[in-house]
Amino acid sequence: MIQQITPAPRALTEVKILAKKHLKACQAGDAVALDKLASLMNKQGLTQLDIQLKHCQAVLARELGFTDFNHCQRVLSGQALIGEDLGTLFHNRRCDTLLNHWFSSFDEAQAFLKQAPQMVLLPYKKQFFVVNGPDYLDALGLVLNDPDGIYCTWLGSETVPGYEAFALTLIRHKLT
Repeated sequence: MIQQITPAPRALTEVKILAKKHLKACQAGDAVALDKLASLMNKQGLTQLDIQLKHCQAVLARELGFTDFNHCQRVLSGQALIGEDLGTLFHNRRCDTLLNHWFSSFDEAQAFLKQAPQMVLLPYKKQFFVVNGPDYLDALGLVLNDPDGIYCTWLGSETVPGYEAFALTLIRHKLT
Protein backbone atom coordinates (compact mmCIF):
# COMPACT_ATOMS: atom_id res chain seq x y z
CA MET A 1 0.00 0.00 0.00
CA ILE A 2 1.39 3.39 -1.00
CA GLN A 3 1.11 5.82 1.89
CA GLN A 4 0.78 9.56 1.56
CA ILE A 5 1.70 11.96 4.29
CA THR A 6 -0.97 13.99 6.01
CA PRO A 7 -1.75 17.33 4.36
CA ALA A 8 -1.06 20.51 6.31
CA PRO A 9 -2.94 23.18 4.34
CA ARG A 10 -2.67 25.82 7.09
CA ALA A 11 1.10 25.31 7.19
CA LEU A 12 1.30 25.70 3.40
CA THR A 13 -0.88 28.81 3.58
CA GLU A 14 1.46 30.22 6.24
CA VAL A 15 4.47 29.76 3.92
CA LYS A 16 2.59 31.54 1.13
CA ILE A 17 1.61 34.41 3.45
CA LEU A 18 5.16 34.78 4.74
CA ALA A 19 6.47 34.81 1.15
CA LYS A 20 4.04 37.62 0.25
CA LYS A 21 5.14 39.59 3.32
CA HIS A 22 8.75 39.00 2.35
CA LEU A 23 8.08 40.26 -1.18
CA LYS A 24 6.46 43.44 0.15
CA ALA A 25 9.41 43.99 2.47
CA CYS A 26 11.83 43.55 -0.45
CA GLN A 27 9.84 45.97 -2.58
CA ALA A 28 9.96 48.48 0.28
CA GLY A 29 13.75 48.15 0.40
CA ASP A 30 13.98 46.33 3.74
CA ALA A 31 17.66 45.44 4.14
CA VAL A 32 17.02 42.23 6.14
CA ALA A 33 14.53 40.92 3.56
CA LEU A 34 16.85 41.80 0.67
CA ASP A 35 19.77 40.16 2.45
CA LYS A 36 17.87 36.84 2.51
CA LEU A 37 17.59 37.07 -1.28
CA ALA A 38 21.13 38.39 -1.89
CA SER A 39 22.66 35.11 -3.09
CA LEU A 40 19.71 34.40 -5.38
CA MET A 41 19.83 37.95 -6.73
CA ASN A 42 23.58 37.65 -7.43
CA LYS A 43 23.22 34.21 -8.97
CA GLN A 44 20.38 35.22 -11.30
CA GLY A 45 21.47 38.84 -11.84
CA LEU A 46 18.31 40.25 -10.30
CA THR A 47 17.78 43.76 -9.01
CA GLN A 48 15.36 44.79 -6.28
CA LEU A 49 12.81 45.64 -8.97
CA ASP A 50 13.09 42.14 -10.49
CA ILE A 51 12.13 40.28 -7.31
CA GLN A 52 8.90 38.32 -7.67
CA LEU A 53 6.80 36.18 -5.36
CA LYS A 54 8.33 33.01 -6.80
CA HIS A 55 11.79 34.15 -5.66
CA CYS A 56 10.59 34.73 -2.10
CA GLN A 57 8.76 31.40 -2.07
CA ALA A 58 11.89 29.58 -3.24
CA VAL A 59 14.10 31.18 -0.58
CA LEU A 60 11.63 30.47 2.24
CA ALA A 61 11.14 26.88 1.08
CA ARG A 62 14.91 26.32 1.19
CA GLU A 63 15.07 27.83 4.70
CA LEU A 64 12.44 25.29 5.77
CA GLY A 65 14.47 22.37 4.39
CA PHE A 66 12.85 21.81 1.00
CA THR A 67 14.65 21.87 -2.34
CA ASP A 68 12.28 24.45 -3.82
CA PHE A 69 8.75 25.76 -3.42
CA ASN A 70 7.23 22.95 -5.51
CA HIS A 71 8.80 20.44 -3.14
CA CYS A 72 7.42 22.39 -0.16
CA GLN A 73 3.96 22.47 -1.75
CA ARG A 74 4.02 18.75 -2.50
CA VAL A 75 4.95 17.77 1.05
CA LEU A 76 2.68 20.20 2.91
CA SER A 77 -0.28 19.55 0.62
CA GLY A 78 -0.09 15.83 1.38
CA GLN A 79 0.82 14.78 -2.16
CA ALA A 80 4.20 13.36 -1.17
CA LEU A 81 4.46 9.62 -0.72
CA ILE A 82 6.46 7.65 1.82
CA GLY A 83 9.80 6.93 0.15
CA GLU A 84 10.03 10.35 -1.50
CA ASP A 85 12.19 13.14 -0.14
CA LEU A 86 10.08 14.74 2.60
CA GLY A 87 12.56 17.53 3.31
CA THR A 88 14.18 18.48 6.58
CA LEU A 89 11.44 20.66 8.12
CA PHE A 90 11.14 18.43 11.19
CA HIS A 91 14.87 18.21 11.91
CA ASN A 92 17.08 20.82 13.51
CA ARG A 93 20.81 20.65 14.23
CA ARG A 94 20.11 21.72 17.83
CA CYS A 95 18.59 18.27 18.32
CA ASP A 96 21.66 16.34 17.16
CA THR A 97 22.82 15.95 20.77
CA LEU A 98 19.64 14.07 21.68
CA LEU A 99 19.56 10.31 21.47
CA ASN A 100 17.71 9.98 18.19
CA HIS A 101 16.98 6.65 16.57
CA TRP A 102 17.37 6.71 12.78
CA PHE A 103 15.69 4.34 10.29
CA SER A 104 15.88 3.94 6.54
CA SER A 105 12.31 2.67 6.23
CA PHE A 106 9.02 3.88 7.64
CA ASP A 107 8.02 0.34 8.66
CA GLU A 108 11.18 -0.08 10.78
CA ALA A 109 10.61 3.29 12.46
CA GLN A 110 6.96 2.48 13.12
CA ALA A 111 7.86 -0.91 14.61
CA PHE A 112 10.36 0.79 16.94
CA LEU A 113 7.75 3.39 17.90
CA LYS A 114 5.30 0.67 18.98
CA GLN A 115 7.86 -0.39 21.62
CA ALA A 116 8.33 3.20 22.82
CA PRO A 117 5.01 5.07 22.58
CA GLN A 118 6.39 8.12 24.43
CA MET A 119 8.62 8.76 21.42
CA VAL A 120 7.83 10.69 18.23
CA LEU A 121 8.42 9.53 14.65
CA LEU A 122 9.45 12.28 12.22
CA PRO A 123 10.58 12.37 8.57
CA TYR A 124 13.99 13.49 7.35
CA LYS A 125 14.41 13.43 3.57
CA LYS A 126 13.90 9.72 2.71
CA GLN A 127 14.68 8.53 6.23
CA PHE A 128 12.90 8.64 9.56
CA PHE A 129 13.96 9.41 13.10
CA VAL A 130 12.37 8.76 16.45
CA VAL A 131 12.93 11.15 19.36
CA ASN A 132 11.64 11.82 22.85
CA GLY A 133 8.92 14.43 22.31
CA PRO A 134 9.43 16.69 25.36
CA ASP A 135 13.24 16.68 24.97
CA TYR A 136 12.88 17.49 21.28
CA LEU A 137 10.54 20.42 21.98
CA ASP A 138 12.87 21.71 24.70
CA ALA A 139 15.90 21.53 22.41
CA LEU A 140 14.04 23.53 19.78
CA GLY A 141 12.74 25.99 22.35
CA LEU A 142 9.16 25.35 21.19
CA VAL A 143 6.02 25.70 23.22
CA LEU A 144 2.96 24.09 21.66
CA ASN A 145 -0.63 24.97 22.57
CA ASP A 146 -1.29 21.24 22.57
CA PRO A 147 2.01 19.52 23.46
CA ASP A 148 0.40 16.14 22.81
CA GLY A 149 0.03 17.23 19.16
CA ILE A 150 3.64 16.20 18.57
CA TYR A 151 2.61 12.59 19.26
CA CYS A 152 0.27 12.56 16.25
CA THR A 153 1.79 10.73 13.37
CA TRP A 154 2.12 12.70 10.14
CA LEU A 155 0.76 9.77 8.20
CA GLY A 156 -2.97 9.30 7.66
CA SER A 157 -5.78 11.83 7.48
CA GLU A 158 -7.16 11.15 10.98
CA THR A 159 -4.28 13.12 12.52
CA VAL A 160 -4.50 16.31 10.47
CA PRO A 161 -5.06 18.77 13.38
CA GLY A 162 -2.08 17.60 15.47
CA TYR A 163 0.33 17.24 12.56
CA GLU A 164 -0.77 20.50 11.03
CA ALA A 165 -0.35 22.42 14.30
CA PHE A 166 3.13 20.96 14.80
CA ALA A 167 4.18 21.74 11.19
CA LEU A 168 2.78 25.26 11.50
CA THR A 169 4.67 25.84 14.76
CA LEU A 170 7.93 24.64 13.19
CA ILE A 171 7.45 26.89 10.16
CA ARG A 172 6.79 29.93 12.31
CA HIS A 173 9.77 29.02 14.51
CA LYS A 174 12.14 28.73 11.55
CA LEU A 175 10.94 31.74 9.56
CA THR A 176 9.87 34.36 12.08
